[in-house]
Amino acid sequence: MSPGQEVVQGTKRKRGERRRASLACETCRKQKEKCEGGQPCWRCQRLGRPCHFQGQPILRAMTPPSSTPVASVSRDKQRIQSLEQIARHFLGNVPLDEENIGRIADKLQSPTTNTQPEAALDINESFDVHFVSNNVAHYSGEFSHWNFSKKLRRKMSCQINQLDAPVKEYWRPTQLQSSPQIIADSMEQLPPRPIADFLITMFFKYVEINSFYMERRWIQQKVDLCYSSTTTYTASDFPWVCSVFVVLAIGTQVAHMEDEASKPDADTTDELNLCSEDSVGLIFYHVACKLIPDVLLVASHESVQVFLLLATYSLPVSTGGLAYTYYGLAMKMAIQNGMHRKYAGGECDSRTIETRNRLFWTAYTVEKYVSIMHGRPISIARSEINADKPTDCPTFESPRFANMMAFHTLISYLGEVSEALAQFKRCPKRLFSEYSERLLRLRTSIKGWWDTLPATEECRDLCSQCPLFRQNSHLRLCYLLIYVYMGRPFIFINDKKGSGSDNTSTADLDSGQSRRSVLVDDCVASALDILNTLQSLSDHVGLCRGSYNEFGACRAALLVILAESLNSGKSQRLQDGLHRGMALIRQMVGGSSSESEISYIESIEGAINQLLATPVDEAAPQPDYGQSPTSAYSKFKDWTQSIKKDRSTSGNLELASFSPLSHLTTGTDGFTNPQLNDMPGFFDPEWSNGDLDFDTNILSLLSK
Repeated sequence: MSPGQEVVQGTKRKRGERRRASLACETCRKQKEKCEGGQPCWRCQRLGRPCHFQGQPILRAMTPPSSTPVASVSRDKQRIQSLEQIARHFLGNVPLDEENIGRIADKLQSPTTNTQPEAALDINESFDVHFVSNNVAHYSGEFSHWNFSKKLRRKMSCQINQLDAPVKEYWRPTQLQSSPQIIADSMEQLPPRPIADFLITMFFKYVEINSFYMERRWIQQKVDLCYSSTTTYTASDFPWVCSVFVVLAIGTQVAHMEDEASKPDADTTDELNLCSEDSVGLIFYHVACKLIPDVLLVASHESVQVFLLLATYSLPVSTGGLAYTYYGLAMKMAIQNGMHRKYAGGECDSRTIETRNRLFWTAYTVEKYVSIMHGRPISIARSEINADKPTDCPTFESPRFANMMAFHTLISYLGEVSEALAQFKRCPKRLFSEYSERLLRLRTSIKGWWDTLPATEECRDLCSQCPLFRQNSHLRLCYLLIYVYMGRPFIFINDKKGSGSDNTSTADLDSGQSRRSVLVDDCVASALDILNTLQSLSDHVGLCRGSYNEFGACRAALLVILAESLNSGKSQRLQDGLHRGMALIRQMVGGSSSESEISYIESIEGAINQLLATPVDEAAPQPDYGQSPTSAYSKFKDWTQSIKKDRSTSGNLELASFSPLSHLTTGTDGFTNPQLNDMPGFFDPEWSNGDLDFDTNILSLLSK
């Protein structure tokens, strides 16, 4: 044996003797390896990794300490240690020697990593939308009973085909449906055809402005069927018949807008200026309600349309209650038909698909709007929706496509603001500045998007001569309401309260306060701008007392202005806004609101008077509804009021609403007499040319 071999054997023998070190280094301890002793230990030195002992800084193996300045070496070692901790957090307890690190890096950069992912279990399922008819579809979601049964049937398709047994793939509880005779009986409640046409015109003029409910030619075709004596009704007709009656009911809510509007074209008869309001509208609604159980059973996309219309009718009556419930039913019907999912089949024509998409996005958008403003949960999460957005089809006459999509985008932004505000529920005071900064960035995004909308004719054109003046004004009200909603929660925040109770720096407090001030200032300015927009509507086309958008915006603006008055004291700008807002909201309740709305207005007036310490100005200008020349509309209103007074002995109906339905008192059953359509003098055009003489025969007929 040579001397060199003896040295080698001696070295090996010495290393073997040191394999059980009395003090293990931290690196071997973390790797759960036996430390071989030494500083650095032999194992770490051999693997070229950092080695240090408890209480000592990390020393890079095989690196002379004097090769780098002390401060720089310390920072590098600390950085390496931190990176190792991060790597072990995501990769587990793996060796981090140079060879293993190189293998991991090569694997991450390998192109096969992206193109050939690790094989997964094949348990994915897709949804299914199967059209049963042109307007009825059956939706089956992922991992549902129906999907599993279809998968099982596919596996046994050969055996099932041999059995030659009929399979009913789509089922509806038809045994629960009513007789179509109910539809024929309902037709007795239809008004004369000119009145029906007038109310439908009112619907498309004042209601379907920025949201889609139906095509006008579609309902005209359905109305033609209603007035045809040869029409035979089936169970599938319940939804569209119900839609016709709800449209007529909604038309009565906005018919008052024609009282002071310009006269129709010369070729339109005067009798179209007459409208059956209040009690007659309630009759149409009651007829529609009787058909609801069968509308639910049919469950078509026309059923979605019905509940959208019912929600629209009840918005002025009970926004967060009845209307919210109807919107929920509309969403359930839409989901049952698979309207919330992208349709990729070929069983249905493109026009029906576009109608489905428009109805769904209207239901989703308006329900989201009402839910956010009234603190209600929405029916479906946005992540569950992948339906196509509406497309610009020239054959769809209303609403204007640009306005409709702008309204959808506005409500989408409102949803983002709502989510951002929800985070403030658990916001530490030290993070208030960061959270509010997110709102300011969102505010900037909304304004930037709004400025890109068309300013000529569509969307932002607020010229009173523009044909879309009311539509564009409603868009602006919605846009301003977002700023009101965004800044309203911060009006009563006290930035100084408890400022010394935590570690929040003065700079953070000042930053948070400045951001809060921006949001509150925007909120107040938007509230005043809302009143300006409503005033412009009032001056040029009139305010609609059946419009939830107009009334809701005015109410929100008044509350914000009153709240800011409590903070800042007397201000001529705020005081003028309050008086102007009160005058506007009185126009929308028609001067004769229900008891709840009267108490609401009186409480605001009382708060204003107490705050500003000014006496009630009895000479303040009030809307005058009796100074205009007597018209056929006014005579008809007087006549309906006299009928109600004569029948005051029957039950009393109370509606907490600012809408025309709030005028209802008693006795509406008389209008349901089938002979209503056989009264040639009831809608006599001569009423508009002379004084109205009440026919005692008509009065006695309606009192039966």
